[in-house]
Amino acid sequence: MTSIVYQTMPAAKYTEFEIPKKSGGKRVIKAPFPKLKKLQTHLAHVLYGCLAEIEQNFDAKSVSYGFRKGRGIEGNAKIHKRKRFVLNLDLADFFPTFNFGRVRGFFLKDTSFALTNEVATTIAQIACDGVALPQGSPCSPVISELICHILDVRLLRLARTYGLRYSRYADDITFSTNRREFPADIARVNQTDPSTWVIGKELASRIDDCGFAINFTKTRMHCRGSRQMVTGLIVNEKVNIRSEYYRNARAMCDSVFRQGAYFHSHQTPTVAGGTPIPEMTDNLAPLEGILNHIYSVTQTEERRSVQDQRSAPRAIRSLYRRFLFYKRFIALEAPLIVTEGKTDPVYLREAIRHLPSWQPRLGEPTVNGFKFSLSFFNYGGKSHEIMDLGGGTGDLKSIPLDYLRNLDSSKSDRKPMQHKPMKFPVIMVLDNDDGLGDVAGTIKKNFNVGMSVTSTQDFYHVCENLYVVKTPEAGGKSSMESMFPKSWTTIVLNGKKFNPSNKIDITKEYGKEVFATSVVKANAAKIDFSGFNPLLDRIVKVIDHYAPPAS
Repeated sequence: MTSIVYQTMPAAKYTEFEIPKKSGGKRVIKAPFPKLKKLQTHLAHVLYGCLAEIEQNFDAKSVSYGFRKGRGIEGNAKIHKRKRFVLNLDLADFFPTFNFGRVRGFFLKDTSFALTNEVATTIAQIACDGVALPQGSPCSPVISELICHILDVRLLRLARTYGLRYSRYADDITFSTNRREFPADIARVNQTDPSTWVIGKELASRIDDCGFAINFTKTRMHCRGSRQMVTGLIVNEKVNIRSEYYRNARAMCDSVFRQGAYFHSHQTPTVAGGTPIPEMTDNLAPLEGILNHIYSVTQTEERRSVQDQRSAPRAIRSLYRRFLFYKRFIALEAPLIVTEGKTDPVYLREAIRHLPSWQPRLGEPTVNGFKFSLSFFNYGGKSHEIMDLGGGTGDLKSIPLDYLRNLDSSKSDRKPMQHKPMKFPVIMVLDNDDGLGDVAGTIKKNFNVGMSVTSTQDFYHVCENLYVVKTPEAGGKSSMESMFPKSWTTIVLNGKKFNPSNKIDITKEYGKEVFATSVVKANAAKIDFSGFNPLLDRIVKVIDHYAPPAS
C-alpha cells in the first residue's frame, strides 16, 4: 500500500480522458492504474458494508438510488409518478466538492467513524487524486454516498414537514407532491419570470449547511399537464422513456440491419463553427445498452404474464430480440456452438483443451491460457427472457424460426435484414435422443431438411449459416454424457449417483451441473476425452463446409 499510495508519482496513478455530457461540455474521467484500482476496490467493498450498517438505523436508505446495487433511475422515478408538482434540482460540481480535506475530515469527525488522524489521512490518500475524489475511481461513489447521508437525512425530514416525496440520484435531487400549492419555502414561481421557479430559502440553507451548492441553471419544475421528468424518465402516469429516445434507438437498429453500422448520438465531435458531426460506428455494445435500458424501464410497469408478452410482444421486446439475433447469429467473430444446455459447453471445452489432435483448429494453448477458436452461446443475460432460449432442446426451435422472421420476406411482415456478414457458421449441437423431435419437426416443416434419431449424416445445413450436428448415433440414441468413459459417469458423490435426466431425486442423485463442475472440470486432466472425437470431427466438417457470403 505504501508503494502504491506514496511512492508512485501522481501523474502515473491515473489515465485521464474526456467524455461528452448529454447537457453539453465534457466530463473528465480519471481511470486509476491497475494496482491502485484494486486497492480502491477493496476499500469500496469495506465502505459499502459500513454504509449499509449506518443506514439500518435511518429512513434515508430508501431515498438514495445512485451507486447502489439493485437500484437505479427506474426506482428513483417510480416514487414520483402521478404527482401534481415534480421539482428537480442539481448539485453543482458534485465530485469536485469532495476534496481531500473534506474526505479526510469526514472520516475524522463523523460519529459513525471517528477514525484516528493517520487512518483518515490514509483513506483520503487512497481515494483522492491529490485534490478530490476522481470520477472513475471504484471508491468515489460510496464515499460520496457516505458524505451525502446527512444531506439525505435532513432533506427527508424537510420533505416530510411539508408533505413532499424526496429522493436523490447522485447529484440529482427530486421533490414531488399532490398538494394544491407547492411550499414556497422549498420552491416558488420567479416573480420576474413566471415561466421559471427559484429555490426557497429553507431548502437552499439546508443544502448549503451540508457543504453543497445548487446548480440554479438546472432547476426545473414540472407541473401536471406537462411532461414530467425524473432522471430522464417520464413519470406522468407510469415510468416510461421519452418517445424520441425510442425512435432514435429504432433508427440506429434499422441502420445496423441495413448497413452494419449506425450513428452514435453521443459521439459528437465538433468542427470549425461548432457543428456536431455524429460518428458512424459498428460497435454494438452502446446500442445494446440503450435497448436494455429501454426494455428494463418499460418492464417496471409491465403487468402481463410472460406468455402474453411472448404471444403479443411490445415493440421494444420485438426490436430487442431482432437486435440480439443480429448480434449473436449474424455478426459473428468466430464459429458459434449452440448446445442444449449450460453444461454441454463445459464438456466440449475440456475435450478440446485435452485432445491435442483438434488443436489448433478448435483452440490452442497460449502464454495467456487456452484460446478457443470457437465461441459458445451464452444462455445468461437476456437470452432466455427475450429470445426464449433457456436451455433444452424444445427452446432451440426458436432459432430456426428467428432466421425466418428476420431473413425471409415470405415468412414475416418485417423487412429482411440486408446486412448479413455471416462470416462463420452457427452450429446447433443436439443429443440424438427423443428430445430431438421439436427441433427436427420445425426444421422439416419450414426448411425441408429431414433428420431423426435414425438418420446418420455428419451435419444438416438448415439455411444461410445455420447447421445442426447430432451426437454420433453409435447404433442408437446418444448424448454428450454417453461420450464419457463409464467409469466417470458412475462416480458416487456424497452417496449420490449421477442422473443425466432433467428430473432427479435430490436425496439419492445429482444432476448435470454437479457432474460438469465436480466431476468433469475437477478431473479434466485425468479423463479420457477420446469419445468426443467423432462429434468434434463433425463440427470441423461444418466449419470446412461453410462458405461465407461474398461481401
